Amino acid sequence: MKEVFACAFLEDAIVVKSMLESAGIQAELLSDQMLDINPFYSIEPKGAKIVVSDSDEADAKAIVDSFREHTRSDN
Repeated sequence: MKEVFACAFLEDAIVVKSMLESAGIQAELLSDQMLDINPFYSIEPKGAKIVVSDSDEADAKAIVDSFREHTRSDN
């Protein structure tokens, strides 16, 4: 399994996971320690993480790059 995305906000990780799954890439959301008070913010230093199989890494990274590009252009 390869990590293709990490962020502090769970909502971003959920969007990326959905995008990957829509493209037919099985993705796993990993975040062991989420705050009970605000479940959309991770207290892990690397935040919520998305991992995919080794064979899907390149395609997943292309989707993640597209997400990041659109997120930056919205700000």
